[in-house]
Amino acid sequence: MKLIFLLALLATYPVWGQSDDSTATPAIPPKSNFRSSWIMEPGFAYAITSLPTMRGYFRTNQIKVDNSPDRVALASFAYRRQRFKVALQAFFAIDKSLLPPDKKGNSLFARRQNMSGVTFLLGYDVANTRNKRVFINAGLGSLHYEYSIFRATNQSVSFQNLLQYSPPGSVPSLIQTTGFWDVNVEVVQREKRPNTFQWVSRFGYRRSFQRTPWRSDAFELTDAPKERMGQFYLQIGVYISRNFSGRQKP
Repeated sequence: MKLIFLLALLATYPVWGQSDDSTATPAIPPKSNFRSSWIMEPGFAYAITSLPTMRGYFRTNQIKVDNSPDRVALASFAYRRQRFKVALQAFFAIDKSLLPPDKKGNSLFARRQNMSGVTFLLGYDVANTRNKRVFINAGLGSLHYEYSIFRATNQSVSFQNLLQYSPPGSVPSLIQTTGFWDVNVEVVQREKRPNTFQWVSRFGYRRSFQRTPWRSDAFELTDAPKERMGQFYLQIGVYISRNFSGRQKP
C-alpha cells in the first residue's frame, strides 16, 4: 500500500512544478509593425550658424553682434513607407532681443532680421527596435539670412522727420540666400497605435553648395563679399502620426 502511495506522489510531481497561470509573467507584446504613416510635426530648434565672411566684416568695423544660437520654430510634413521616409520641412527664426543699445556711446550693432528656409529630406530607418526608430536623413534646401546695421545714439528725432534722417553707418538690409545640402540623425519613438504622438529629436548639419555674394534690398551692391554658410542644429519635436497596417494575408 505504501509503495502504491509513493508511486502516485512521484507521478504527480511534474504537476507541482507547473506555475499557476494567474501568477505567470505576462509575455512581452510583439513589436508593432505598421506598414506606413502620414506624419505632421511641430518643433523647436537651436541653430549655430557660421557666416565667417560677414562676421569678419563686423569685427573689422567694430560692429557688435549677438553670437548666441538662433532659436528656430519648425513644421514638417512626412510620409513613411516601411523603413523609408520623405519629409518637407519649413523653419523660421524666432525674434530675439540682441545686445541692448549702448546709451553711452555711438556703437554700431548688427541685428538679425530674418532667418528662414525649407528642406526636402529622404530618410532610412537604420535602427529598428521595439521602442525606437533611428533614421539617417539627407536632403537639399534653401536658406534666407538677413541682417540690419544701426547705430545706437542719444539723439532725439521727430517721428515726422524720421524718413529724412539717415544716421551714418546704418544699413537696412544685408541678405544671404543660398542653397544647401543637409544631413541629420533622427531618433523617434516607435508608433504603437493607429493614431499616436511621438517625441522626436535630430542633430544635423547644413552646408552651402558654393560661395554666394551678399546682397541688399536697399542698394545695388557691386563688390559684395561672397559667403559659404555652415549650420549645426538640434531639433526637438512631436510626431502626430496616422499609421496604417499592412494587408493581412489570407
